[in-house]
Amino acid sequence: MPDPGPSRLSLVGAVGWFAVSYGGAILGYLAIYAMAARLLDDGFGYFVLAITVSTLLGQLALVGVHRGGLREAARMEPGDELVLADLRRGVRAVSLVTLPVASLGTAAVTYVVMDDPDAGTRLVVAVGMGALVFLGGQQKLWANYLRGFGQVRFASLLEGRSGGAAASACQGVLVAAVLVLRPEWELAGALGAMALGLAIPVVVAWSRVRRVWRHVAGDGRVFRDLVTVVRRHWRFASNLLGGYLNGTVEIWIAAVVLSAAGVSQFSAAQRLSVLLAVPLVSLGVVFSPVVSRLVGHDDGRLERLLRTGSTLAVTLTAALWIPMLVAPGWLLRVVFGADFAAAAPILVLLTVGSVSHVVTGMSGTALTMSRHEGVVTTVQWVAVVLRVVLGVAAGLLYGPVALGASAALVTLGLYVCLWLLTRSRMGLWTHPTTRPSLRLMRQTSG
Repeated sequence: MPDPGPSRLSLVGAVGWFAVSYGGAILGYLAIYAMAARLLDDGFGYFVLAITVSTLLGQLALVGVHRGGLREAARMEPGDELVLADLRRGVRAVSLVTLPVASLGTAAVTYVVMDDPDAGTRLVVAVGMGALVFLGGQQKLWANYLRGFGQVRFASLLEGRSGGAAASACQGVLVAAVLVLRPEWELAGALGAMALGLAIPVVVAWSRVRRVWRHVAGDGRVFRDLVTVVRRHWRFASNLLGGYLNGTVEIWIAAVVLSAAGVSQFSAAQRLSVLLAVPLVSLGVVFSPVVSRLVGHDDGRLERLLRTGSTLAVTLTAALWIPMLVAPGWLLRVVFGADFAAAAPILVLLTVGSVSHVVTGMSGTALTMSRHEGVVTTVQWVAVVLRVVLGVAAGLLYGPVALGASAALVTLGLYVCLWLLTRSRMGLWTHPTTRPSLRLMRQTSG
C-alpha cells in the first residue's frame, strides 16, 4: 500500500536524525551523572532515585495521552479538524488537572519525608521534585505529539535519556555551574539545575505544537474530557508505568535494603547497563508511527522493517557491550570515579538483561501500536511483581551483586515472553535477520 506518512523524512532519515539526537542525549546525561557523582559522592544514588521517581510520576500523570496521541496523530488524515480538536482537549485535561496534582503531591511528600534538618534545603528539593514531575510530563507529551504530527527533527531533540539532547545540554551547563560555583548546594542545587534546564526546551516545544492546532477549539468541560481520555488510554498509562518500573524498581529496592554506598554503586552500574538498549529504544520511538500506519494493511512489509531495525540495533549494541564485558571496573571508574569500580560484577550481570531486550527486537512497540497494549501491560506487571519479590530477597540475603543477578533474570524472561506474544498475537517476528533491507527503510516514510 502507499505510505504517505506525515513526514517528508524517510524512515532511514528519521532513524539517522534520531540517532544523532539520542547520541547527544546519552553523552549529555553521562556527563550530568558524572558531575553529579562527584558533587554528591554517597548521595549520588539518591539523586538517581529522585530523577527516576520524578520521570515516572510525570509520565504516569499523563494517563497514556502522549502515546495514544502519537498513535492517533500518525493515523490522522490531513486537515481532520475533529480529531485535532479531540487531541487538543485531551492534552488540556491532563495539563490542567493530573499533571499539576501529581506535581504538588510530589513536592508535599518530598518535603515531609526528607530528613534534612534545614527547612530551606527541604523546600528547595521539594520544589525541584515537583517541577521535574510537571516538566517531565510536558516533555513527553510534546515530543510524542510532534512526532505524530510529522515534526520528526524537532521531536528527536526532545526524546532520549530523561529529556533528550536539548534538555541534556541545558541541564548539563547548569549542573556544571553548581559543581564549580556552588558545590555546597549539593542535592538541592543539582535538582534545581535539572528542573530549570528542562523548562527551556519544554516551552519551545509547546509553542510548536500550539501552531499546529491553534485554529481548532480546545475548550470544553475539563473533567469530562479527562474522564474520556482516561477511559481511552488507561492501558497505555498502566503499560508505561509497568515498563518504567521494570527499568528502575531495583534502584528503589537498593535504596531500601542496601547501604548508601551500595545504592550508589548499584545505581551507577544500572545507569551504564541501560545504555545497551538505547539503540533499540531509539528505533522503537521512530518506528511507532510506522507500525500504527502499516499494521493490518501490509504486515509483510512491517515485519521486514521491524527485523531490519532490530538488526541495526544489535550491531550498535554489540559495540557498546564489549567494553562493559572486558573492562567494567575501568569503565565505571572513568565515568563515575574510583569509588564506583567495585560495581563491576553488577554491571556485567545487568548487561545480560539489556542485551536480551535488544535481541528480541521491537516486540513491545509492535504490540502497543497495534492495539495489543493490554497484553503488554499484563506481562509488564507480572515482571514487576517478580522483580520486587526476588529483588528484595536477593538484596537482603546476598547484597547488590545478587540483586543484579535477579534483575537480569527477570528482564530476560520479560522480553522473551513479549517476543513470543508478538508472534502469536500478530503473526510477526521481531528478532534480527540475516537479510536486512535498508532500501525498504528508505522507501518508507518516517
